[in-house]
Amino acid sequence: MFFIVSKAISFLFRPIVWIFIFLLLSLIKKEKRKKFLVLGIVSFYFFCNGFIVDEFSRLWEIPRANITEVYDVGIILGGLADYDTITKTPNFNNRADRLLDAERLYHKGKIKKIMICGGNAEIFSSGYIEADAIKKYLITKKIPEKDIIAENRSRNTKENAFNAAKLLNKKYRNGDFLLITSAVHMRRSQLCFNKANIEVTAFPTDCTKPYRSTSWEYILIPRIEALEQWQRLIHEWIGYVVYKIAF
Repeated sequence: MFFIVSKAISFLFRPIVWIFIFLLLSLIKKEKRKKFLVLGIVSFYFFCNGFIVDEFSRLWEIPRANITEVYDVGIILGGLADYDTITKTPNFNNRADRLLDAERLYHKGKIKKIMICGGNAEIFSSGYIEADAIKKYLITKKIPEKDIIAENRSRNTKENAFNAAKLLNKKYRNGDFLLITSAVHMRRSQLCFNKANIEVTAFPTDCTKPYRSTSWEYILIPRIEALEQWQRLIHEWIGYVVYKIAF
């Protein structure tokens, strides 16, 4: 039930939904047409402004630090690949840095094992299991199967943490763990692992660029990619608050 409700809330809090509602109300509510039209236009410009969303992202994200220790397990959180039904292989998205960084850290000897967390997060399951697919990919990258742990039942970040905790407590109790996920996702992820009584060190990936562009195009011209960035950021804020209160 929580899984379905969380999906519904995530949809309702998408900025594109708010913009659509304001514009729709401007057509329906004739007496307040101007008000809702202005709200729709202002919302569109605000949520499509890359400069604004990058500033909010930098405030929320945990900065990356250099890894000096060796960790027993590097934990990759899912959501980095969909399933290509034609090639029968993972179709990586813009969160795939999680996987690439984990692969690099393994080959450098910074993590001894790689745990992949992720089952199927679709409401109507297609049968695709992300952790199993990523495990097959890692094997092709010269990572031995014995060094890969697949947690393949979780559907969200909370389940990632609690299911991973069950596996880690069996073989790696009191081990050193490196949590590898997107910078925007790290605060909520750490919160979940703390509630699962697993202490982790953060290794954020795909961080917002640290430098600020001063070009007028970047500051003034709307870009559609900012909408998706806002969607992820708001999703993390809501998820963090809900997990903080509910679990």
